[in-house]
Amino acid sequence: MPAELCAHRPWGQGNSPKSAVRAWLPQHPEFEQDLALQHKLQITVAQDGFLKRVR
Repeated sequence: MPAELCAHRPWGQGNSPKSAVRAWLPQHPEFEQDLALQHKLQITVAQDGFLKRVR
């Protein structure tokens, strides 16, 4: 998505909630992304954003 469409947001590519989760996950093996959930939902704004505790 072009940056100018989201100029009001304080984050961007590489500095976003999604990139923070991606950086956090390797240090927390007790969690993993729940990819099955996003395929069950027809519409989601949280692609790859669902986590589940596995340990």
